[in-house]
Amino acid sequence: MKKVLLLFACFSLLYYTADAQSKPGKKYLNIGYVSQHLKAVDDLDGESKIKSKFGASLSSGRTFFLNQEPIAKVLYFGIDWTYLDLNYAQFKQTETYSIEDGNGGMITETDNYVTHKGEIGMQVGPSVHVGLTDGFTVSAHVRYAPSYSLLYADEEFSGGFGNFFTTGLSANYGAFGLGFETRWGSAKHSFNIDIDELEEQEVTVKEKIKLNGSRIFLAFRF
Repeated sequence: MKKVLLLFACFSLLYYTADAQSKPGKKYLNIGYVSQHLKAVDDLDGESKIKSKFGASLSSGRTFFLNQEPIAKVLYFGIDWTYLDLNYAQFKQTETYSIEDGNGGMITETDNYVTHKGEIGMQVGPSVHVGLTDGFTVSAHVRYAPSYSLLYADEEFSGGFGNFFTTGLSANYGAFGLGFETRWGSAKHSFNIDIDELEEQEVTVKEKIKLNGSRIFLAFRF
């Protein structure tokens, strides 16, 4: 019985040693579904906060591993550089109001507004990777994501630099996997506002837009 247990222990140790050294691919490509919220930073009562109806993302980058051999047979540390990070979300708002019909009655009307929000940028930050079994790895990251923020609302386009941050987790078996990422930050946009419709005068106002949300993505590593 002792010999059987000893053989089993040796087999388990060899299996663990062989399998635990699984290393993820250094290049990655993520295609995701986006859900996020937008809000003006100066809006204290939260009335301007809106939730996206649809969104998509695409990111591609590379991990520069800091150790070529695994620590404790399972751990790899790296620096991620996402050299392309694209994010898009569409927001739909419905506004209902009532006006007099001239005969003492009220007419209820509804207006629908569509807002498009996108970012083009990059990401950089540390990551940790765990090789659990042969071909199966789990990766976690925290990254800074400077981006150029784009906004189209009320037939007006605006853009500005944004500071964003991400943190996420993904699991891969070989080249294929799934991941989840949260994303937050803000960007300052410039808007033109009419101050006198008769003289057609406009002033440019800068407003900081706050963004937070999440991504669920297909994770490819190779």
